[in-house]
Amino acid sequence: MRPGPEPAPDVPPGDVVTAAHALGALAERPDDDARWEGPARPTRWSAARSVSHVADALLFYAALVATRATGPRSPLREGRPVAPAEQLADVAGAAAVLAAALRDLGDERAWHPSGLADAGGWAGMAVTEVLVHGRDAAGALDVRLELPADVCDRTVRRVFPWAAPALASAGPADVLLAVTGRADLPGIEHDPDWWWHSEPLAHWDGAPRRRSRPPHWH
Repeated sequence: MRPGPEPAPDVPPGDVVTAAHALGALAERPDDDARWEGPARPTRWSAARSVSHVADALLFYAALVATRATGPRSPLREGRPVAPAEQLADVAGAAAVLAAALRDLGDERAWHPSGLADAGGWAGMAVTEVLVHGRDAAGALDVRLELPADVCDRTVRRVFPWAAPALASAGPADVLLAVTGRADLPGIEHDPDWWWHSEPLAHWDGAPRRRSRPPHWH
């Protein structure tokens, strides 16, 4: 067993809402802008579908948390055929619902494919969904998306603790994007099977987490 991580600030539920608000910059592009259908690399989705996925994921997380899930369940929704502006509104609403569910979770945990996650683990995963897929969409839209540094810092330390040493020499947003395969940073390998450590940090064995199946967006 490797030594556990240094104590780190957890990811509070409010960070999910803060991350969702950052996606408001995508509204610079009107609904009829053809770039909404452009590829949100490195995924195979369009920018519009990427935003829709964020709302899908947050609502799914909220359902798992609220029901104290102990195993898999079907998503609440899988895409919604509405305009991008409505998708962005869905993200904001879903973030608020998830944040409320996480506050209610307290010290309990709920099942996620990556583990039996606590509130900080859920919040870190949600922030990653919002900011990373938001950044993918921003690339397709040619929009500058500012990722909140403090939120990124807490998220890296909580759900990607093996990447935390890179925070000493690189910006938190760059580290978050690098560990999820969206940027290059020394010391962080591009791993298409990157995954979260969503269980309490005390349960981390010191090794990077890797998923056993390809991500949904491949």
